[in-house]
Amino acid sequence: MNVLICDDDLKIVQQIKKFLLKLSKQSTYNFDITCFSNGDSILDKQIKTDFAFIDIEMPGVNGLSVTKHLQTLNPNIIVFIVTSFQGYLDDAMDLKVFRFLSKPIDENRFFRSMEIALNLYKQSTEKIVLDYFDECHNIFTIDILYLTIENRKTKLFTKTQEFISNKKFDYWKKQLSKYEYFAQSHYSYIVNLKNVTDFNKNEITLSFNSKKATVPISRSFYVSFKKAFYEYMGGTT
Repeated sequence: MNVLICDDDLKIVQQIKKFLLKLSKQSTYNFDITCFSNGDSILDKQIKTDFAFIDIEMPGVNGLSVTKHLQTLNPNIIVFIVTSFQGYLDDAMDLKVFRFLSKPIDENRFFRSMEIALNLYKQSTEKIVLDYFDECHNIFTIDILYLTIENRKTKLFTKTQEFISNKKFDYWKKQLSKYEYFAQSHYSYIVNLKNVTDFNKNEITLSFNSKKATVPISRSFYVSFKKAFYEYMGGTT
């Protein structure tokens, strides 16, 4: 897997490399690591990478601009923001970064986060087959925004299209339960947590391709959805 590290603090770069090497020795994963000390040199290149560890505060271009650039090259990139500055968290959430790692990086948190990230990476390459009468579509599970019931039919919404399925809602509920990034928010809605940027007791905001969409959340599912979201984000309720 291709890993990019961008930080002007050499100690942090070496620490991340050390952790990745240790993880590689303990598993079957191999990491091809590329390091940068600033973001300007990244914007000049067409680098498509699977994982990125990016500092926010750097000379020249900041980490948020670097993240946007890398996401245009690979929308499914898994980004870790490495920072001591909490003021950028809202902006980073809008970019749907995967995790925040505070400096100095805690080794246990790093390995817990990477375990989830590697599982997400594996799942993001999986596809499901969706059929509707004579139509058949092969869809990446990671691209599903949410699914719902409309006029007694199950509809799946991806980042670019809408699909109707021959299968019932309960069938998809069982299928998507295999993936850690889906959670039910309503008796008739299942949501991809990867795209959630905000939620309250009434609705959930999903961000994708510089757009936003809202879906409902019911009282009976609020607690379980909140728990699933925090677990996905690596925190606790």
